[in-house]
Amino acid sequence: MANGATNVGIKNSWSLVAFAKAKGKMQVGHFTNKETGEEFDSCIFTNPVTSDRVFVAFSSNLGVLTPAQIAAEKANLQVVELESGNYSLCRMGANSWVDVEL
Repeated sequence: MANGATNVGIKNSWSLVAFAKAKGKMQVGHFTNKETGEEFDSCIFTNPVTSDRVFVAFSSNLGVLTPAQIAAEKANLQVVELESGNYSLCRMGANSWVDVEL
């Protein structure tokens, strides 16, 4: 994702807390891509009713955070949905839409 004033590729965004309320319990884990064998850390949100899971990658600008760091920074973090359908965790303001009161 390009860093800059444009939001190319971003379809939607939520505060981290709002996303967790909508998608379920947040966990951080270490995973292996079954196709490439590449290991990576990711966030996963699990809906307690349906057991549906949503993976949210750490943005390259943010880097991997520990659960304690995420909890401490939760007010400054957001989840963005990319046009690809993937989700990414990043800092608010870096690539976020700003409401304009007209």
